[in-house]
Amino acid sequence: MIAEGQTCFAVDIDNVLGRAEPEVQRLFHEITGSPWPIGQYGSAGGLDSSQIERSVIEEIFSRFHEESIPQLALYPGAKYVLDILHQTCRIIIVTARRPYSRPQTLAWLTAHGLPFDALYHTEEKTGIPESITVAIDDHPEHLDSYRAIGARVFVMDQPWNRQVENSHVIRVSGWDSLLQWWHFRDCHPWSNRVSETPSPHQLWNPLSIPA
Repeated sequence: MIAEGQTCFAVDIDNVLGRAEPEVQRLFHEITGSPWPIGQYGSAGGLDSSQIERSVIEEIFSRFHEESIPQLALYPGAKYVLDILHQTCRIIIVTARRPYSRPQTLAWLTAHGLPFDALYHTEEKTGIPESITVAIDDHPEHLDSYRAIGARVFVMDQPWNRQVENSHVIRVSGWDSLLQWWHFRDCHPWSNRVSETPSPHQLWNPLSIPA
């Protein structure tokens, strides 16, 4: 468990560590023979909230969890940044993937050499026995859950979460921009008034960020 005073960082997998959306769209095309609907996304609850037939959704879910996980590309910089953060943080992987995908998920994490201290499969991401202090996710509902427990929250920028406008959520365009924020935090307290990655000027001049 987390040592006293240690940061516990909860990290999502799909569309945060690994590129899942292209695979969801590919599966849809393969199953139905039709191109993915323009302007619709399968991630962050998009499949469940869509008008796609339930049988098709279930086949996409099943094939994704059983076949697709080993093929997912890792987001650039993810391993590098997690290696750095793991020097001072407890890193826990928290995913809403179905539990039967755990062997494939563990194999994928291991194959990419990603450091982590625990892996949880759950839809209720704040219901786990961890004292989460920082989190990164792409799903608006999970972002809200993390904020509700007082965690510092990063949102990995994706088309389906652009409506999230919360001064307490920091939007990052990738792992490199998250690391910028992490280094920035070391020389200036977290700001509640800035929700985008700090500019190079702000990184070199931390007093230019309003408290």
